[in-house]
Amino acid sequence: MVAELISYQLKLVVAENKFDEFIDSLRFLSTGICKETGCLGFDLYKDLQSKNAYRFIGEWKTRQDMENHFNRENYSVLIGGAKVLGQDFEMSIGETLEKGSYEFAQEKIALHSRDGKKQDHNLKSSRNIEPSSTRKGPV
Repeated sequence: MVAELISYQLKLVVAENKFDEFIDSLRFLSTGICKETGCLGFDLYKDLQSKNAYRFIGEWKTRQDMENHFNRENYSVLIGGAKVLGQDFEMSIGETLEKGSYEFAQEKIALHSRDGKKQDHNLKSSRNIEPSSTRKGPV
């Protein structure tokens, strides 16, 4: 079990005529954000169902690391840019209770099966997003 891992997601619909400016700004900001104390990753994903929708996911070692990030200039610039370049904006914060590999997922399926619930043992993605950056790197 993970002691503490906290993340936030920003969902942003980028104005079509602002896409290039959005990507340029994000490349600049992501480099600085990834260097912040406690940052485990700052990733961008493209929503496959909505043409101009993107999702940022920032992961932090602790809640305090994330709170410190919220008080830094990089975050202020990120939110300001989202306001100027975006058409729609949504933010959520979550805590990871457990984390693991494929074996971890298989273990969860087995636990669920023992509870008498029907299981589909083929892991299928229910997410409709694709990664467009790598861990800890600029976008």
